[in-house]
Amino acid sequence: MRFCEPEQLIAKKRRNRLAAADKAVCYLTRGTFKEDSNDAGFIDTRWVELEELYENCGKTPLENALKKYRKAEEEDVDAAIADFEEGVEHEG
Repeated sequence: MRFCEPEQLIAKKRRNRLAAADKAVCYLTRGTFKEDSNDAGFIDTRWVELEELYENCGKTPLENALKKYRKAEEEDVDAAIADFEEGVEHEG
């Protein structure tokens, strides 16, 4: 997750606190992307704003996907921290 598209910000804006107008919650999303309704689409991974995910997925599927993402993220972070701590124990 991130809060903006850094490539669209000028250097000064990237160095300083983001203004509200520059913020947009985005998720790195793997999915099928289409140019329009007549396009079969193609699989890609790209940053997608939360608003666009909501418009294309709908509320319930989006909420379910976010719950699944947050659970997996929490498990991955907990496992990584446990690995870090195990490494520290073996160093001492």
